[in-house]
Amino acid sequence: MRHPIKQLLLSLIFITTVVVSASAQSASLDFDLISATPIGSWQEREETTTNHKGKTTVTVMKSSLLAKEERNGKAYYWIEMAVDNFKVSKKGKRKKNGKRMIIKTLVPESALQGDPGNVLTNLRGFGEEIIMQSGNEQPMRISGSGGMFAGLMQAMGTEVNFDFSVQGNESVEVPAGSFTAKKVTGSGTTETKVVFKKIKVQSDNTVWLSDKVPFGVVKAEGTSTMNGKPSTHTTQLLSFGATGAKSLITGEPQEMPTMGNIFGQ
Repeated sequence: MRHPIKQLLLSLIFITTVVVSASAQSASLDFDLISATPIGSWQEREETTTNHKGKTTVTVMKSSLLAKEERNGKAYYWIEMAVDNFKVSKKGKRKKNGKRMIIKTLVPESALQGDPGNVLTNLRGFGEEIIMQSGNEQPMRISGSGGMFAGLMQAMGTEVNFDFSVQGNESVEVPAGSFTAKKVTGSGTTETKVVFKKIKVQSDNTVWLSDKVPFGVVKAEGTSTMNGKPSTHTTQLLSFGATGAKSLITGEPQEMPTMGNIFGQ
């Protein structure tokens, strides 16, 4: 198996978890994500993370709601995320780290409206079809990916438990402007197993949401501890728009090999 495909799969698992978790939180907080995110809308945000060794990385993510379609009598939405990663030197200079990752996912409407009490329930039904591309490489399509992730999460023994509470409205200022946003605090754990190593992440987060912004997120900050190693992260909205979103996937996607062909029976 070529390294880029491994990178695609690991990135896809991470980003999918983030997207579904954000959607679940919004539903829990009586936040209408679909109304706030019309077809063609987009947002770009930046996340800065500093690990336990003091090393800083920056991730710039552009999320777009491209289209709505119906399959087998059910409503779905095409959501695309473009992710660029950067290393940050001690002098604050950024250096590109790896290729741009683009992931386009056909998400069931229920995943954006579902009960947030069990993130894994949403995750295992997430993504009827996924198209992903690393840099300028050939894009790849995974069909029936919800079932694939069900198998992955079950094999990895993944458990997610989070609790959130609304703290009221608060004024926040980010590069994209000033907003009166709903402040939400939360904490919880994620546990999974990769090969023979168990990974446990304890997180405490604060998120500011606005229905004036596609996908809701204006600002976020928090701390995470992975197997005893702490890190901090901050996220801020850079720009957004209600129209004009276009897919950044280039070329005709080829079908992803089955999981059996990738990892061996």
